[in-house]
Parts: sequence; structure tokens; C-alpha cells
Amino acid sequence: LLSVFLPSSKMRTSLILPDSRSSGLSFGVDFRAACFCHKRLIDIGYVCSICLSVFCEFNPICPTCNTPFVLPTVQNM
Repeated sequence: LLSVFLPSSKMRTSLILPDSRSSGLSFGVDFRAACFCHKRLIDIGYVCSICLSVFCEFNPICPTCNTPFVLPTVQNM
């Protein structure tokens, strides 16, 4: 977002931003996420809320930044 909105409006017209299309001036950018643990492309995954690492499987401790995650428990009434 900064690379789009930080330059002046006159300068924005000369910027060539990446897009997902394979035509035009850019060769296309693959915006799919890859998990940090296996480097596989994933459609659905888990994201660490601290370091934003993407994982294909839930882990109670983030392997990248060692943040512990606790699953919420539901109390029976």
C-alpha cells in the first residue's frame, strides 16, 4: 500500500505495479501463500498473529517466533 499511496498522484501514473496477469508489461506474480514449514502452496492455512508466518498445520508454538498459542476452551453450563 505504501508503494501505491505514498508517491504523489503525478508520480503514481508512471509506476508499474505487479499484477497477477501474465500479459502486459509485467510477467505476472504468483500471490498464493506457501507454508513456512514445507514450502508448499496452500489455499487454507494458519497465520501467526505476531510474525505473520503461514503454516499448513496448526502448531501450539510458532516455529518462527516461538509465540505460544492457546486454544480457547468452552465452558459447559
